[in-house]
This record gives sequence, C-alpha cells and structure tokens, in this order.
Amino acid sequence: MNSLKMFRNPAKILAFALSFIIFCFTTEAIAAPSTFATLIITEKAPITGGNFSINTTTTPLPATTVIRSAKLSLAAGETGTIKKIKITGPNGLEFGCQDIKVKDGVDLIKACGGPAVLEAGGAITYVAEGSSFAPKLNTNLTVVLSDDF
Repeated sequence: MNSLKMFRNPAKILAFALSFIIFCFTTEAIAAPSTFATLIITEKAPITGGNFSINTTTTPLPATTVIRSAKLSLAAGETGTIKKIKITGPNGLEFGCQDIKVKDGVDLIKACGGPAVLEAGGAITYVAEGSSFAPKLNTNLTVVLSDDF
C-alpha cells in the first residue's frame, strides 16, 4: 500500500503537467493570429504621349524587406513596355529589369524573375521608364510593391 501512495503524488504531478502543456499549446495554436505587418509601397507615374519616366527616392526602411510582388495597375486594355526598372539601395542595385511587355494586373516581380531585397539603413531610389503605351496615350500607371504574394 505504501508503494501505491509513492506513485500517487508523482502521477498527479505528471497529469497536471501534461494537462498544462496540452492546454497551452492548443490555446496558442488556435488563438495566436499572425501579427506580421505587410509592407505596401505605391508608386504612380503619369503616362504622357504613350511614355512615362519616374525617378524617386524614399526614406530609409527600418528593416530589410523582401518585395515579393509588384502589381501593375493600368486602364483595361492598356498595354505597353517597361523599358527599365532599377531599384537602388544603400548596398547598390537591389533589383533590375528591362524590356517587359505589360498590361493591367502583371506582377513585375514574376515577370522579371524574382523578388527584390530592399536593405535597411539607407534611402531607396526607384527609377523606371516605359514606352509604347496604348490605346490611351495619356493615362496613369500604378505599381503596388508588397512583401506579400
């Protein structure tokens, strides 16, 4: 009987510990929403006479950021060519692309072959040029850069 009493207390402790572990992990898995913020940078450029050119510098990013999508927004039916895109950061060229045929909804990251890694700590310079936009020769082009797919 004494040996039964010796196993009862460790059994209670073990049962409590297992219950606590199961409760903590299942609660965490169910209740812990993703708290990652999505970075969104929107660049706009007027298309005049079927051409556009943009050269802008942003403030430094607080953390190194991977841009996973760069979705283009144009008027329905509008097409053109991005002659060049060049994103330069504190460590030099971060992303580059040239001669890409585009239309509304194109993801420039996919069209150019991969994500852009924007390093923290210095200004980011974004240069882009395009031509042959039609049928509207005077419209707007919007690019939304995001760290989300």
